[in-house]
Amino acid sequence: MSASTEFDFRIARNDFGEVLQSLLTKNVLSQCIPHVQSYHGNDSEKKLALDQALRDIVRIVITEEMGCSVYREVITTAIEAANQDVCSASTPFVLLSDVFDMITLEQCEDIFNLVEEKVSTWKSDTFYDAGKNYLLRMCNDLLRRLSKSQNTVFCGRIQLFLSRLFPLSEKSALNLMSQFNLDNITVYNTNPEESRLKNEVNEDRMEFDAEMEENNSNVPIDFNLYRKFWALQDFFRKPLLCYEKVAWLTFTSNANEVLTAFSSYKLDDMKSPRKKLNRSYLKETQTYFAKYLTSEKLLDLQLSDSNFRRYVLVQFLILVQYLNAPVKFKNANCALSEEQNVWIKTTEDWVYQLLKETPPDGEAFAKSIQHILRREENWNAWKNEGCPLFERHGGAGDIRSKNKIKRKSVGSDLIASGGKLIKMGSPELTRLWNLCPDNTEACKSEKRVFLPTLEDFFADAIEQSDPEAMVEDEYKLVKDQVFQWKALRLLARRSPHFFTHAPQPAVELPVYLESMVTRLAKEMPPPHEEMKTEIGEEEDIKAPSPDEGEEIKNDGTDIPSSTWKFNNDFLQGGSTDDLPINKHQIHEVAEGLGHDWKKLAVELNFSDDVIAQFDSESHDDTQKALKMLTLWFENEAEHATPGCLRTALNEIGLLEVADQVFPDIEASN
Repeated sequence: MSASTEFDFRIARNDFGEVLQSLLTKNVLSQCIPHVQSYHGNDSEKKLALDQALRDIVRIVITEEMGCSVYREVITTAIEAANQDVCSASTPFVLLSDVFDMITLEQCEDIFNLVEEKVSTWKSDTFYDAGKNYLLRMCNDLLRRLSKSQNTVFCGRIQLFLSRLFPLSEKSALNLMSQFNLDNITVYNTNPEESRLKNEVNEDRMEFDAEMEENNSNVPIDFNLYRKFWALQDFFRKPLLCYEKVAWLTFTSNANEVLTAFSSYKLDDMKSPRKKLNRSYLKETQTYFAKYLTSEKLLDLQLSDSNFRRYVLVQFLILVQYLNAPVKFKNANCALSEEQNVWIKTTEDWVYQLLKETPPDGEAFAKSIQHILRREENWNAWKNEGCPLFERHGGAGDIRSKNKIKRKSVGSDLIASGGKLIKMGSPELTRLWNLCPDNTEACKSEKRVFLPTLEDFFADAIEQSDPEAMVEDEYKLVKDQVFQWKALRLLARRSPHFFTHAPQPAVELPVYLESMVTRLAKEMPPPHEEMKTEIGEEEDIKAPSPDEGEEIKNDGTDIPSSTWKFNNDFLQGGSTDDLPINKHQIHEVAEGLGHDWKKLAVELNFSDDVIAQFDSESHDDTQKALKMLTLWFENEAEHATPGCLRTALNEIGLLEVADQVFPDIEASN
């Protein structure tokens, strides 16, 4: 920076400061904005000069202790100047930080009213990005200065303000990793030699005799109960200890003894007029405890205090909920046994019963705690899912218009499959609904017998095991994990060799299946005999034609054996619309689709996830289309007809592909 620029900046800063001081005495501080706008110089230099002049005014106001009303006026002026682009957007937040750092907590509470009132201003486009970190740092600094027991309401106001300022999707304040505050250590006496409770009468407890006489405590207060009571705090701050066997035994022993002490001494808030007075006093003053006092001489009084008892019982419920909750970041070994689950359930019911018996309004308090813990389960589930956004993208009108574009009439669906197909909203529901129009007949159908025969299932594996097939080991079906799993299940149901006692040690699964395939091949008839019989039965079938029948020439390579029956029905007068599609036609459609295969996949009711999977498996559009059509053919069974596919191609504007592959079929729509 040159000397002249630095000099101009200082002159402008001093000039702005003098104007601000003169206007401050008249309570018209905002009138400085026109003066700054008319000042010579570029905008960035004037902004820097006004920013520094405002900070100088804040220092003067704080030094002279002019009061909260003046602080408010300075900050409000800075907000207005930032809106008019006269000072930086971060200047109001810098001034707030300076003010809160230099004034008392009582004044902070007063000035914080302005911060709460301006929450809509802070969330505007002008200030949010520039000031969110300043506000967060300022609030955290305030929380560190405040006492959780004496300034509880103010702490709550700060937390509510932050929740209003930041969106629900803001993850900076979330404990995503489910970590615990292990620094929150409760210090208590663990040495029995130094215990104040080792003697029945102690001089330090004489001042409490009158109070204890009135309480008439039935709980024997000794060092053993004192130690076990405060030892529970270690488990409350670190619940993972409960998954260790030794620590679990310690926890259950301590918990049972403490809860037994609570059960043996029932509280009654109407026991004496003095307690009535104390209760009304507590309602007016709203006393809170931030940290427990662990003095031994106070334990009997603490056990007689209803608020203290509630704190401990609620801690039990929080711990129990965590032990049973499915937390994403728990280790695999953090699991409870059946015996531990039974103890937790029993203890939870016991704690709720003690809460209901604890005055005042025990029933209502227990229901409130139960409701709060149930809502906590929703937050836990949200965190386990990775904290997805709550905001919806796009208005309701956009959703309706989008659905309106995709919606089709039922008539077009019926026409697409020759009057059978009805779309139910998802591919799987559509497939199940259209399997058969009559549910009773569908239940009686022989097709419900899904278990294949050994001959059909192992036919390909037997063919691959023949040395003449020259199939390499790595490409054999017995190496496929899916085939292995299905083969073992089928052998267990159908083969008498599966449960044969074998003295030799276990072998690898592919080796075992290879031996089973060899054994099955010896028991089965040669495959060429069956094929000869089937071909012989079909040799005389001829297609009806005007020329008195021209022999059908088909070697069976294009049409699977499962479709021969349908071909015979067609030759006897059936419709080509009802014929299943052969492999040759599927290849032709796949080659004709090109990059439009996704449109056809959507039309055939494939989900976005399945389409994405096809897209990731190959770089060739033809291969993607081929996999998609093959899967559609397998899922739809008899509904995978040329008429249905032709209509789908027509829907996406590829009628020329349909005419090329299915020239003899007229468009259904």
